[in-house]
Amino acid sequence: MQFHLNGFTPGDPHVAAPSPLAGAHRDAVPEQVDVLIVGCGPAGLTLAAQLAAFPDIRMCIFEKKDGPLQLGQADDIACRTMEMFDAFGFSERVLKEACWINEVCYLG
Repeated sequence: MQFHLNGFTPGDPHVAAPSPLAGAHRDAVPEQVDVLIVGCGPAGLTLAAQLAAFPDIRMCIFEKKDGPLQLGQADDIACRTMEMFDAFGFSERVLKEACWINEVCYLG
């Protein structure tokens, strides 16, 4: 949550260090996979997170961005997103680290 202190690192440091293939370039793509996910948007990452529970499924994610995320892209977390975080079992951690804002007005 506090990537601004020391940069963003993929993975969950509470579980394990990031995979050495995290952020791998196209030349490291496996020849065969069971599931190919195109895009690291909400749907792609949710599917990848769900499939990660099955170690026998080989998957690969293609993303058009050429490197790791340098800055966050979201300004807020929607209620449905929190429901997904709860399903994955880490919504309490997000709530503890979040800055709670009760009212937001988007202009433009």
